[in-house]
Amino acid sequence: MINNLFRKAKNNEMINTSFYTGIGTAIGFISSFVVYKIIAVVIGPSGVAMVSQFQNFIGVSTSVATGGVQQGVIKYIAEVRENEEAKSKILSTSLKITLIFTFLVGIITSFLSSFISIRLFGSTEYRFVILLFGATVVLFGLNKLLMSILNGTGEIKKLVAVKISSNLFGLFITATASYLFGLKGALIALAISQSVIFFISLLFVIKSDWFKVRLFNKAIDKEYMIKLFKYSLMALSSMVLPPLVQIGIRNHIIEVLTIDQAGYWDGLWKISNAYLGIITMTLSIYYLPKLSYLKERLEIRKEILNGYKIIVPVLILSTSTVYLLKDFIIVILYSNEFIEMSELFIPQLIGDFFKIMAWLIGYIMLAKAKTKLFIFIQVYASIVTYFLSIYLINLWGIEGVVWAHAFKFIFHFFFLLTILRKYVFR
Repeated sequence: MINNLFRKAKNNEMINTSFYTGIGTAIGFISSFVVYKIIAVVIGPSGVAMVSQFQNFIGVSTSVATGGVQQGVIKYIAEVRENEEAKSKILSTSLKITLIFTFLVGIITSFLSSFISIRLFGSTEYRFVILLFGATVVLFGLNKLLMSILNGTGEIKKLVAVKISSNLFGLFITATASYLFGLKGALIALAISQSVIFFISLLFVIKSDWFKVRLFNKAIDKEYMIKLFKYSLMALSSMVLPPLVQIGIRNHIIEVLTIDQAGYWDGLWKISNAYLGIITMTLSIYYLPKLSYLKERLEIRKEILNGYKIIVPVLILSTSTVYLLKDFIIVILYSNEFIEMSELFIPQLIGDFFKIMAWLIGYIMLAKAKTKLFIFIQVYASIVTYFLSIYLINLWGIEGVVWAHAFKFIFHFFFLLTILRKYVFR
């Protein structure tokens, strides 16, 4: 009976986390698709493809700019919430790492701005956007760090409030700039929006009960620096490689097919990211601190199985709903120009299902700092995704890239079950 009550309490904790993240994700969903609706109508599929190129670049750059320490900050802050001395070492070390890396990324990005513009957009016309991002990347990095701190301290409501503020501001500035100035306006808005949100995140952190300026004033602690860099290797492999692979695949689609086909693929990805958003946010906000705290294999196993009991029915319902309403979703969120995307939904949804199934197990590696194993899996997955996508694009056209997504995550799920069974099922 006690065990049942404990299990119900854990379920309620997860459901509460899902509720708050669900609110933020719903607002993010609406905000994102209002922006993409404007881009789709004003610029068309080619605009969606170009904006996605820049978003992938921003994702790679900001991950490097934080030193990839965000997940490590979440884990170690969650472990030492009541230990002010240890918390100060983590906060001070992570802040200095972020400042150093953002400074270096800003300089390198500015120096290579012409090259980056050519690789992303096919010309130097948008070099000024790269320069603008390079000048403000320090605020991007600091904003990510502050959000990780809020996550690690368990301040979920504040974290969601920051995400909602970010989404609403991004909606306003990006939609306005896209409508008035087209693609250039959209890219400029993307280059500066998260910098402004830093000040909102800073306000929420300062208002936290635990906040003291002196917690950030220590020198870099070597022990925690090594621990955080273990996580940075994992984070960089998971946050840098996938966007780089997407840029490479998108460039190949543009080269051998058309830029509009690339826009259809990006539009499909945005739909997947939106409806899976509540689940993926719950995994990052709830499971990483929870699995970091649990020590016994049996406890970890129960937590994972409990997660599947909730997530699998949600996945079945959500993927089925998206498929049945796919034509309506396409027209409402984009325009009739994107209706060819309808034929791509089945393999995409299959891949989405197994993607979340795999992610739940994969969080054990993050929580338990299985660095070598995690990096190996990310590298192999990126290589498989890229070459399988290229091969199937050449063979089947645009349908090939979504079937590559499905095949990759089916294999990935069963592979993780096999190699991680000693942490979960034994």
